[in-house]
Amino acid sequence: MLSPLKTPARRGQRLTPARQAILKVLGRSPTPQSPQEILHELKKFKLTINKTTVYRQLESLLSRRLIRAIHLGERSVRYELAHGLAHHHHLVCLDCGKITNIFFPTDLKKQEETIWKKNKFEIFEHSLEFFGRCRTCAEKLKKRPQHKNVPAA
Repeated sequence: MLSPLKTPARRGQRLTPARQAILKVLGRSPTPQSPQEILHELKKFKLTINKTTVYRQLESLLSRRLIRAIHLGERSVRYELAHGLAHHHHLVCLDCGKITNIFFPTDLKKQEETIWKKNKFEIFEHSLEFFGRCRTCAEKLKKRPQHKNVPAA
């Protein structure tokens, strides 16, 4: 499979320096990034780019299927490369916001086939996120002193 940076331009949509930089940022990140995180990382490339441009470039990369939008229950969408990393899902800690990629030994192909057989619904892709509490936050919660309700005198 071609690297997103080596993908030929389509119909005048060349891979601009801003798009290349965004792809590099996403390629270096182990987890999906918010537009704000991407903008912060882009400063390291010494590009003069503003938030509006980042959003516009993300939409362009989405339309070319070079990146994937990930909805993690936040107001903001996060983004990751569409190619390169094996198909995966995410664990999202609701306390600290940590996102962890998880891989299943067998993916959900059987479930997709069952959905097709029962509902005649053709699936193009799926996204599965698990929301809960990471080990670090669970351990912090256990160590926190428990306040007992003391009746007023």
